[in-house]
Parts: sequence; C-alpha cells; structure tokens
Amino acid sequence: MGKKLWFTKITISLVLLFFQLQLAGQVDSVTPSGGDLRIYFQGLRNNRGVVLLSIFSTATGYPADVNKAYLKYRIIVKQLQLPFIVKNLKPGNYAIALLHDEDENGKMLTSMFGLPKEGYGFSNNVMGLTGPPSFHKASFSVPSNGTTITIKVKY
Repeated sequence: MGKKLWFTKITISLVLLFFQLQLAGQVDSVTPSGGDLRIYFQGLRNNRGVVLLSIFSTATGYPADVNKAYLKYRIIVKQLQLPFIVKNLKPGNYAIALLHDEDENGKMLTSMFGLPKEGYGFSNNVMGLTGPPSFHKASFSVPSNGTTITIKVKY
C-alpha cells in the first residue's frame, strides 16, 4: 500500500508539472516581448558624478522635460557597465538625451553665456544649430530583436 501511495503522489506531481509547463509555454507564446537596447557612451571625460539618461517615445517634452520621458535612468559613472542595457524595450521609435551630471545637482551646469560646462549627448549623435536637436532627428528604431547604439558625449 505504501508503494502505491508513493507512486500516486509522483504521478500527480508529474501531471501537475506537465500542465504548468504547458501553460507557461502558452503564456510565453502570446505575450509580446521587446528587444534589448544596448547603449555605449563614448567620450566620458572622467568617472565623477552620474549619467542622467532620458528615453522619449514621443516628441512631447523632448529633450528638456524629463518628466515626460518614457524611461529615465540615473547611472553612477563609477559603476557604469558598457553597454548599458535597457531590457525588453517594446518595439518603436525613441530618442535619447543624456547629461553627464558631474556635480550631481540634477541639471546642466552652464557658463555665464549659457554654454554647457558638463557633458551631453543625443541619440544619432545629432546636434541642433541653436539648441537641442528635434525628436525627429534624434529618433531611432528599436525592432523586436533589439538594437545597439553609441552616443558621443560632448563637452
């Protein structure tokens, strides 16, 4: 009788495991997943402060209103691993603005003439003529299998 009870418990456990695996397979096959966005930063002049990275999915607020960013990251430069990876980003068009906030005050340090004193950069490495570039010029596509970009930091 003991062997029969043991066999029954194992059989029930295997059947439950089988159904759990089947269910997991069905869920995974209908759940869309995004691709990874790998970002390399080129030209950081030192390892002080943080990199403030704002990823926008629309032109609304780009690049100055970080509260309207789709995703925001505060990356301690000393702990920065390259590439910086944004996992499972849904496919679409995005534009990135970054600030190397060396003094960690959360804003761009400028000269008395308004020129940047800290590093900054935009996706596609574009620059505007009299200010930041447009969302359209900085935007890039992230397909479902992900992509890799490099942003040059300017000082």
